[in-house]
Amino acid sequence: MPMIRHLAVFIMTLCLTSGCATKSLQQPVALNIFGDVNRVLNLNESGPGSLTEFQALYPKIRVQVLPENDEAKILHQSIEMISSHDENAPDIIEMPGSWIAEFASKGQLLPLDDWFATLPEPDRRDYVSSLLKSYSYQGHLYGIPSLIGIQYMYGRKELLSGAGLPSTLDELIAQSRDIHKNHGIQGVIFPSQGIHLAKFYYTLLQIELANTKCNDRMTAHSRAFNAFSILINENQPDYEKFTHAVAEGEFRSGKAGLSINGNYVWYLLSKSKQTGFPVIPEDVEVGYLPVANAGIEPTNYIWSRGYVINAQTKHPKEALLLLEYLTSTLSQFRRLKNNYLLPARTSAAFYGASLPAMTPAPAKALYKAGKGAPSIRRLNESPSNWKQATESIQQLLKKALASGMNPRDVAKEMIMLETMAE
Repeated sequence: MPMIRHLAVFIMTLCLTSGCATKSLQQPVALNIFGDVNRVLNLNESGPGSLTEFQALYPKIRVQVLPENDEAKILHQSIEMISSHDENAPDIIEMPGSWIAEFASKGQLLPLDDWFATLPEPDRRDYVSSLLKSYSYQGHLYGIPSLIGIQYMYGRKELLSGAGLPSTLDELIAQSRDIHKNHGIQGVIFPSQGIHLAKFYYTLLQIELANTKCNDRMTAHSRAFNAFSILINENQPDYEKFTHAVAEGEFRSGKAGLSINGNYVWYLLSKSKQTGFPVIPEDVEVGYLPVANAGIEPTNYIWSRGYVINAQTKHPKEALLLLEYLTSTLSQFRRLKNNYLLPARTSAAFYGASLPAMTPAPAKALYKAGKGAPSIRRLNESPSNWKQATESIQQLLKKALASGMNPRDVAKEMIMLETMAE
Protein backbone atom coordinates (compact mmCIF):
# COMPACT_ATOMS: atom_id res chain seq x y z
CA MET A 1 0.00 0.00 0.00
CA PRO A 2 2.72 2.58 0.77
CA MET A 3 4.26 1.97 -2.66
CA ILE A 4 0.89 2.48 -4.37
CA ARG A 5 0.39 5.71 -2.42
CA HIS A 6 3.82 7.02 -3.42
CA LEU A 7 3.26 6.16 -7.06
CA ALA A 8 -0.10 7.90 -6.98
CA VAL A 9 1.63 11.02 -5.69
CA PHE A 10 4.14 10.82 -8.54
CA ILE A 11 1.35 10.46 -11.10
CA MET A 12 -0.30 13.61 -9.75
CA THR A 13 3.05 15.44 -9.67
CA LEU A 14 3.80 14.44 -13.25
CA CYS A 15 0.46 15.73 -14.42
CA LEU A 16 0.89 19.02 -12.59
CA THR A 17 4.47 19.67 -13.72
CA SER A 18 3.81 18.61 -17.31
CA GLY A 19 0.45 20.31 -17.51
CA CYS A 20 -1.10 17.07 -18.74
CA ALA A 21 -4.45 17.84 -17.13
CA THR A 22 -4.89 21.15 -18.87
CA LYS A 23 -2.65 21.33 -21.93
CA SER A 24 -4.32 20.50 -25.23
CA LEU A 25 -2.60 20.42 -28.59
CA GLN A 26 -4.50 21.82 -31.56
CA GLN A 27 -2.89 19.97 -34.47
CA PRO A 28 -1.92 16.28 -34.66
CA VAL A 29 1.83 15.78 -34.39
CA ALA A 30 3.95 12.72 -35.20
CA LEU A 31 7.23 12.09 -33.36
CA ASN A 32 9.84 9.42 -34.10
CA ILE A 33 12.14 7.90 -31.46
CA PHE A 34 15.22 5.97 -32.54
CA GLY A 35 17.52 3.80 -30.47
CA ASP A 36 17.77 0.92 -28.06
CA VAL A 37 14.19 1.13 -26.90
CA ASN A 38 12.78 -1.29 -24.35
CA ARG A 39 9.47 -1.99 -22.68
CA VAL A 40 8.93 1.55 -21.46
CA LEU A 41 8.48 2.38 -25.16
CA ASN A 42 6.41 -0.70 -26.00
CA LEU A 43 3.06 0.35 -27.45
CA ASN A 44 1.54 -2.95 -26.31
CA GLU A 45 1.97 -2.06 -22.62
CA SER A 46 -0.02 0.37 -20.54
CA GLY A 47 0.02 1.91 -17.09
CA PRO A 48 2.05 4.61 -15.34
CA GLY A 49 5.27 5.46 -17.13
CA SER A 50 4.39 3.70 -20.38
CA LEU A 51 4.31 5.23 -23.83
CA THR A 52 0.66 4.19 -24.09
CA GLU A 53 -0.17 6.39 -21.12
CA PHE A 54 1.73 9.31 -22.66
CA GLN A 55 -0.39 9.05 -25.80
CA ALA A 56 -3.52 8.91 -23.67
CA LEU A 57 -2.43 12.13 -21.93
CA TYR A 58 -1.54 13.75 -25.26
CA PRO A 59 -3.87 12.20 -27.86
CA LYS A 60 -2.71 14.70 -30.48
CA ILE A 61 0.86 13.36 -30.31
CA ARG A 62 1.47 10.08 -32.09
CA VAL A 63 4.75 8.36 -31.33
CA GLN A 64 6.53 5.93 -33.63
CA VAL A 65 9.35 3.81 -32.23
CA LEU A 66 12.27 2.91 -34.50
CA PRO A 67 14.04 0.19 -32.47
CA GLU A 68 17.72 -0.69 -32.89
CA ASN A 69 19.82 -2.37 -30.20
CA ASP A 70 23.19 -2.45 -31.96
CA GLU A 71 25.11 0.47 -30.47
CA ALA A 72 27.35 0.98 -33.50
CA LYS A 73 24.35 1.02 -35.85
CA ILE A 74 22.54 3.57 -33.67
CA LEU A 75 25.55 5.86 -33.80
CA HIS A 76 26.26 5.60 -37.52
CA GLN A 77 22.64 5.66 -38.64
CA SER A 78 21.94 8.69 -36.44
CA ILE A 79 24.91 10.52 -37.95
CA GLU A 80 23.77 9.65 -41.47
CA MET A 81 20.11 10.61 -40.96
CA ILE A 82 20.84 13.93 -39.26
CA SER A 83 23.75 14.94 -41.51
CA SER A 84 21.77 14.23 -44.68
CA HIS A 85 18.79 16.28 -43.42
CA ASP A 86 16.61 13.22 -43.97
CA GLU A 87 12.98 14.31 -43.57
CA ASN A 88 12.33 11.05 -41.75
CA ALA A 89 15.18 11.62 -39.29
CA PRO A 90 14.14 10.88 -35.70
CA ASP A 91 12.93 13.69 -33.47
CA ILE A 92 14.39 11.99 -30.40
CA ILE A 93 17.41 9.69 -30.23
CA GLU A 94 18.42 7.52 -27.31
CA MET A 95 22.19 7.62 -26.81
CA PRO A 96 25.03 7.45 -24.27
CA GLY A 97 26.38 10.69 -22.84
CA SER A 98 29.74 10.03 -24.49
CA TRP A 99 28.19 10.69 -27.92
CA ILE A 100 26.89 14.18 -27.15
CA ALA A 101 29.92 16.11 -28.42
CA GLU A 102 29.81 14.23 -31.73
CA PHE A 103 26.45 15.86 -32.53
CA ALA A 104 26.41 19.01 -30.39
CA SER A 105 29.71 20.26 -31.85
CA LYS A 106 27.97 20.40 -35.25
CA GLY A 107 24.84 22.15 -33.94
CA GLN A 108 22.71 19.04 -34.50
CA LEU A 109 21.12 18.82 -31.04
CA LEU A 110 18.54 21.06 -29.41
CA PRO A 111 20.06 22.87 -26.39
CA LEU A 112 18.10 22.03 -23.24
CA ASP A 113 19.46 24.61 -20.75
CA ASP A 114 16.46 26.98 -20.86
CA TRP A 115 13.91 24.17 -20.73
CA PHE A 116 15.71 22.38 -17.88
CA ALA A 117 15.83 25.63 -15.89
CA THR A 118 12.00 25.77 -15.94
CA LEU A 119 11.66 22.42 -14.15
CA PRO A 120 10.92 22.57 -10.40
CA GLU A 121 14.09 22.52 -8.30
CA PRO A 122 13.32 19.13 -6.68
CA ASP A 123 12.90 17.71 -10.18
CA ARG A 124 16.25 19.09 -11.35
CA ARG A 125 18.05 17.87 -8.24
CA ASP A 126 16.55 14.41 -8.60
CA TYR A 127 18.91 13.48 -11.45
CA VAL A 128 22.28 12.01 -10.54
CA SER A 129 24.19 15.25 -11.04
CA SER A 130 27.28 13.82 -12.71
CA LEU A 131 25.10 12.24 -15.39
CA LEU A 132 23.83 15.69 -16.35
CA LYS A 133 27.45 16.74 -16.77
CA SER A 134 28.11 13.78 -19.04
CA TYR A 135 25.25 14.96 -21.27
CA SER A 136 26.80 18.41 -21.59
CA TYR A 137 29.17 19.94 -24.11
CA GLN A 138 31.06 23.22 -23.62
CA GLY A 139 28.94 24.03 -20.58
CA HIS A 140 25.55 23.47 -22.22
CA LEU A 141 23.07 20.65 -21.63
CA TYR A 142 22.05 18.67 -24.72
CA GLY A 143 20.57 15.49 -23.31
CA ILE A 144 18.72 14.07 -20.31
CA PRO A 145 19.91 10.76 -18.80
CA SER A 146 17.39 8.01 -18.23
CA LEU A 147 19.41 5.04 -17.02
CA ILE A 148 22.80 3.89 -15.82
CA GLY A 149 24.79 0.78 -16.59
CA ILE A 150 27.73 -0.16 -14.41
CA GLN A 151 30.18 -3.02 -14.62
CA TYR A 152 30.02 -5.73 -11.99
CA MET A 153 32.35 -8.62 -11.36
CA TYR A 154 30.43 -11.81 -10.66
CA GLY A 155 31.92 -14.95 -9.15
CA ARG A 156 30.40 -18.29 -8.23
CA LYS A 157 31.03 -18.62 -4.51
CA GLU A 158 31.88 -22.33 -4.49
CA LEU A 159 34.60 -21.76 -7.11
CA LEU A 160 36.28 -18.72 -5.56
CA SER A 161 39.35 -18.95 -3.40
CA GLY A 162 39.16 -17.91 0.24
CA ALA A 163 40.02 -14.32 -0.70
CA GLY A 164 36.75 -13.92 -2.59
CA LEU A 165 36.48 -11.89 -5.79
CA PRO A 166 39.76 -10.78 -7.38
CA SER A 167 40.53 -7.08 -7.03
CA THR A 168 43.68 -6.77 -9.17
CA LEU A 169 44.54 -7.89 -12.68
CA ASP A 170 47.03 -10.46 -11.38
CA GLU A 171 44.39 -11.91 -9.06
CA LEU A 172 41.84 -12.00 -11.89
CA ILE A 173 44.20 -13.96 -14.15
CA ALA A 174 45.15 -16.35 -11.31
CA GLN A 175 41.50 -16.97 -10.35
CA SER A 176 40.52 -17.54 -13.97
CA ARG A 177 43.29 -20.09 -14.46
CA ASP A 178 42.49 -21.82 -11.17
CA ILE A 179 38.81 -22.23 -12.11
CA HIS A 180 39.66 -23.60 -15.54
CA LYS A 181 42.27 -26.03 -14.16
CA ASN A 182 40.31 -27.32 -11.17
CA HIS A 183 36.73 -27.24 -12.49
CA GLY A 184 37.10 -27.68 -16.24
CA ILE A 185 35.01 -24.65 -17.20
CA GLN A 186 35.80 -21.21 -18.60
CA GLY A 187 37.57 -19.03 -16.04
CA VAL A 188 36.06 -15.64 -16.87
CA ILE A 189 33.46 -14.66 -19.45
CA PHE A 190 32.63 -11.19 -20.79
CA PRO A 191 30.96 -9.48 -23.77
CA SER A 192 33.62 -8.91 -26.46
CA GLN A 193 31.79 -8.67 -29.78
CA GLY A 194 32.24 -5.38 -31.64
CA ILE A 195 32.72 -2.27 -29.51
CA HIS A 196 32.44 -4.42 -26.37
CA LEU A 197 36.03 -5.51 -26.98
CA ALA A 198 37.21 -1.94 -26.32
CA LYS A 199 34.86 -1.65 -23.34
CA PHE A 200 36.34 -4.79 -21.81
CA TYR A 201 39.84 -3.42 -22.28
CA TYR A 202 38.90 -0.20 -20.51
CA THR A 203 37.29 -2.17 -17.70
CA LEU A 204 40.66 -3.85 -17.12
CA LEU A 205 42.38 -0.46 -17.30
CA GLN A 206 40.00 0.83 -14.60
CA ILE A 207 40.94 -2.10 -12.36
CA GLU A 208 44.62 -1.32 -12.88
CA LEU A 209 44.17 2.39 -12.19
CA ALA A 210 42.24 1.62 -9.01
CA ASN A 211 45.30 -0.24 -7.76
CA THR A 212 47.90 2.28 -8.95
CA LYS A 213 49.14 4.98 -6.58
CA CYS A 214 50.62 7.22 -9.26
CA ASN A 215 49.16 8.44 -12.51
CA ASP A 216 51.58 6.51 -14.74
CA ARG A 217 49.29 5.90 -17.67
CA MET A 218 51.97 4.23 -19.81
CA THR A 219 52.53 1.53 -17.20
CA ALA A 220 48.78 1.19 -16.57
CA HIS A 221 48.06 0.67 -20.28
CA SER A 222 50.94 -1.81 -20.59
CA ARG A 223 49.68 -3.90 -17.69
CA ALA A 224 46.05 -3.62 -18.81
CA PHE A 225 46.83 -4.82 -22.33
CA ASN A 226 49.00 -7.66 -21.04
CA ALA A 227 46.08 -8.87 -18.89
CA PHE A 228 43.63 -8.23 -21.73
CA SER A 229 45.68 -10.37 -24.13
CA ILE A 230 45.98 -13.21 -21.62
CA LEU A 231 42.28 -13.23 -20.74
CA ILE A 232 41.17 -13.08 -24.37
CA ASN A 233 43.55 -15.81 -25.58
CA GLU A 234 42.91 -18.13 -22.63
CA ASN A 235 39.13 -17.64 -22.52
CA GLN A 236 37.65 -16.12 -25.67
CA PRO A 237 40.06 -16.26 -28.63
CA ASP A 238 37.03 -16.22 -30.94
CA TYR A 239 35.90 -12.99 -29.25
CA GLU A 240 33.34 -11.97 -31.90
CA LYS A 241 31.04 -14.79 -30.72
CA PHE A 242 30.46 -13.25 -27.31
CA THR A 243 27.57 -10.82 -27.32
CA HIS A 244 26.02 -9.57 -24.07
CA ALA A 245 23.35 -12.25 -24.32
CA VAL A 246 25.84 -15.06 -24.97
CA ALA A 247 28.13 -13.99 -22.13
CA GLU A 248 25.37 -13.68 -19.54
CA GLY A 249 23.72 -16.90 -20.72
CA GLU A 250 26.95 -18.89 -20.42
CA PHE A 251 27.53 -17.59 -16.90
CA ARG A 252 23.98 -18.36 -15.79
CA SER A 253 24.32 -21.82 -17.35
CA GLY A 254 27.30 -22.60 -15.13
CA LYS A 255 29.84 -22.67 -17.96
CA ALA A 256 32.09 -20.00 -16.43
CA GLY A 257 33.23 -19.24 -12.90
CA LEU A 258 33.68 -15.47 -13.20
CA SER A 259 31.93 -12.83 -15.28
CA ILE A 260 32.57 -9.17 -16.00
CA ASN A 261 29.32 -7.75 -17.26
CA GLY A 262 26.66 -5.14 -16.68
CA ASN A 263 24.38 -4.73 -13.68
CA TYR A 264 21.49 -6.23 -15.64
CA VAL A 265 22.92 -9.74 -15.20
CA TRP A 266 22.01 -9.62 -11.50
CA TYR A 267 18.38 -9.03 -12.43
CA LEU A 268 18.50 -11.97 -14.86
CA LEU A 269 20.06 -14.16 -12.18
CA SER A 270 17.05 -13.36 -10.01
CA LYS A 271 14.88 -14.95 -12.73
CA SER A 272 17.08 -18.04 -13.16
CA LYS A 273 14.89 -20.44 -11.19
CA GLN A 274 11.79 -19.70 -13.20
CA THR A 275 13.62 -19.80 -16.54
CA GLY A 276 15.59 -22.98 -15.87
CA PHE A 277 19.14 -21.64 -15.39
CA PRO A 278 21.09 -23.39 -12.62
CA VAL A 279 23.12 -20.41 -11.33
CA ILE A 280 21.04 -18.17 -9.03
CA PRO A 281 21.87 -15.06 -6.93
CA GLU A 282 22.45 -17.12 -3.79
CA ASP A 283 25.33 -18.85 -5.60
CA VAL A 284 27.01 -15.62 -6.70
CA GLU A 285 29.19 -12.96 -5.12
CA VAL A 286 29.01 -9.58 -6.86
CA GLY A 287 31.27 -6.57 -6.62
CA TYR A 288 31.46 -3.12 -8.19
CA LEU A 289 34.40 -2.49 -10.53
CA PRO A 290 36.05 0.83 -9.59
CA VAL A 291 36.16 3.63 -12.15
CA ALA A 292 39.58 4.99 -11.29
CA ASN A 293 41.93 5.89 -8.49
CA ALA A 294 40.54 8.81 -6.46
CA GLY A 295 43.43 11.00 -7.62
CA ILE A 296 42.79 10.38 -11.32
CA GLU A 297 40.00 12.17 -13.14
CA PRO A 298 37.76 9.49 -14.71
CA THR A 299 36.43 9.92 -18.21
CA ASN A 300 33.05 8.88 -19.51
CA TYR A 301 33.49 5.09 -19.36
CA ILE A 302 30.46 4.34 -17.20
CA TRP A 303 27.60 3.33 -19.44
CA SER A 304 24.65 5.72 -19.51
CA ARG A 305 21.67 6.09 -21.79
CA GLY A 306 19.44 9.10 -22.22
CA TYR A 307 17.58 11.15 -24.78
CA VAL A 308 18.47 14.04 -27.06
CA ILE A 309 16.31 16.07 -29.45
CA ASN A 310 17.26 16.54 -33.07
CA ALA A 311 17.80 20.28 -33.64
CA GLN A 312 15.99 19.89 -36.95
CA THR A 313 12.77 18.59 -35.42
CA LYS A 314 9.65 20.33 -36.66
CA HIS A 315 7.97 19.88 -33.30
CA PRO A 316 10.34 21.01 -30.51
CA LYS A 317 7.59 21.74 -27.95
CA GLU A 318 6.02 18.33 -28.36
CA ALA A 319 9.43 16.65 -28.36
CA LEU A 320 10.21 18.34 -25.04
CA LEU A 321 6.94 17.02 -23.58
CA LEU A 322 7.92 13.51 -24.63
CA LEU A 323 11.49 13.96 -23.39
CA GLU A 324 10.20 15.04 -19.97
CA TYR A 325 7.87 12.07 -19.79
CA LEU A 326 10.49 9.52 -20.87
CA THR A 327 12.88 10.73 -18.17
CA SER A 328 10.22 11.10 -15.45
CA THR A 329 10.38 9.13 -12.21
CA LEU A 330 7.43 7.05 -13.37
CA SER A 331 9.13 5.98 -16.59
CA GLN A 332 12.42 5.28 -14.85
CA PHE A 333 10.72 3.32 -12.09
CA ARG A 334 8.96 1.29 -14.77
CA ARG A 335 12.29 0.41 -16.35
CA LEU A 336 13.77 -0.53 -12.99
CA LYS A 337 10.76 -2.70 -12.18
CA ASN A 338 10.41 -4.43 -15.54
CA ASN A 339 13.82 -4.33 -17.15
CA TYR A 340 16.74 -4.40 -14.71
CA LEU A 341 17.97 -0.89 -15.61
CA LEU A 342 19.30 1.38 -12.87
CA PRO A 343 17.59 4.79 -13.01
CA ALA A 344 19.20 8.19 -13.49
CA ARG A 345 16.82 9.61 -10.86
CA THR A 346 17.47 9.03 -7.18
CA SER A 347 13.75 8.97 -6.39
CA ALA A 348 13.17 6.05 -8.74
CA ALA A 349 16.06 4.24 -7.06
CA PHE A 350 14.52 4.98 -3.65
CA TYR A 351 11.11 3.59 -4.58
CA GLY A 352 12.71 0.59 -6.25
CA ALA A 353 15.12 -0.15 -3.39
CA SER A 354 13.62 -3.62 -2.83
CA LEU A 355 13.66 -4.66 -6.51
CA PRO A 356 16.24 -7.22 -7.74
CA ALA A 357 18.39 -4.76 -9.70
CA MET A 358 18.85 -2.61 -6.58
CA THR A 359 19.73 -5.54 -4.29
CA PRO A 360 23.55 -5.55 -4.69
CA ALA A 361 25.38 -3.14 -2.38
CA PRO A 362 27.13 -1.45 -5.35
CA ALA A 363 23.77 -0.47 -6.83
CA LYS A 364 22.63 1.10 -3.57
CA ALA A 365 25.96 2.92 -3.20
CA LEU A 366 25.56 4.48 -6.62
CA TYR A 367 22.94 6.91 -5.32
CA LYS A 368 24.75 7.94 -2.15
CA ALA A 369 27.65 10.24 -1.37
CA GLY A 370 30.40 9.22 1.01
CA LYS A 371 31.83 5.82 1.85
CA GLY A 372 31.06 3.13 -0.68
CA ALA A 373 29.88 5.54 -3.39
CA PRO A 374 31.61 4.93 -6.71
CA SER A 375 33.38 7.61 -8.71
CA ILE A 376 30.47 8.03 -11.10
CA ARG A 377 29.81 11.22 -9.15
CA ARG A 378 32.77 12.78 -11.01
CA LEU A 379 31.91 12.04 -14.63
CA ASN A 380 33.26 14.51 -17.17
CA GLU A 381 31.58 16.31 -20.01
CA SER A 382 31.14 14.41 -23.26
CA PRO A 383 34.62 14.26 -24.83
CA SER A 384 35.26 15.71 -28.27
CA ASN A 385 36.26 13.29 -31.06
CA TRP A 386 35.04 10.33 -29.00
CA LYS A 387 33.80 8.40 -32.03
CA GLN A 388 37.02 8.50 -34.04
CA ALA A 389 39.19 7.79 -31.00
CA THR A 390 37.04 4.85 -29.83
CA GLU A 391 36.87 3.26 -33.26
CA SER A 392 40.65 3.68 -33.64
CA ILE A 393 41.19 2.04 -30.24
CA GLN A 394 38.97 -0.84 -31.32
CA GLN A 395 41.05 -1.36 -34.45
CA LEU A 396 44.29 -1.14 -32.46
CA LEU A 397 43.12 -3.87 -30.09
CA LYS A 398 42.20 -6.18 -32.95
CA LYS A 399 45.54 -5.57 -34.66
CA ALA A 400 47.46 -6.05 -31.42
CA LEU A 401 45.71 -9.35 -30.65
CA ALA A 402 46.29 -10.68 -34.16
CA SER A 403 49.97 -9.70 -34.32
CA GLY A 404 51.02 -10.23 -30.70
CA MET A 405 52.18 -6.63 -30.25
CA ASN A 406 54.38 -5.74 -27.32
CA PRO A 407 52.22 -4.27 -24.50
CA ARG A 408 54.52 -1.24 -24.25
CA ASP A 409 54.00 -0.46 -27.94
CA VAL A 410 50.24 -0.85 -27.51
CA ALA A 411 50.37 1.54 -24.55
CA LYS A 412 52.16 4.21 -26.59
CA GLU A 413 49.50 4.07 -29.31
CA MET A 414 46.70 4.04 -26.73
CA ILE A 415 47.92 7.24 -25.15
CA MET A 416 48.15 8.91 -28.56
CA LEU A 417 44.59 7.85 -29.41
CA GLU A 418 43.22 8.97 -26.04
CA THR A 419 44.47 12.49 -26.67
CA MET A 420 42.21 12.58 -29.74
CA ALA A 421 39.16 12.35 -27.50
CA GLU A 422 40.17 15.20 -25.17
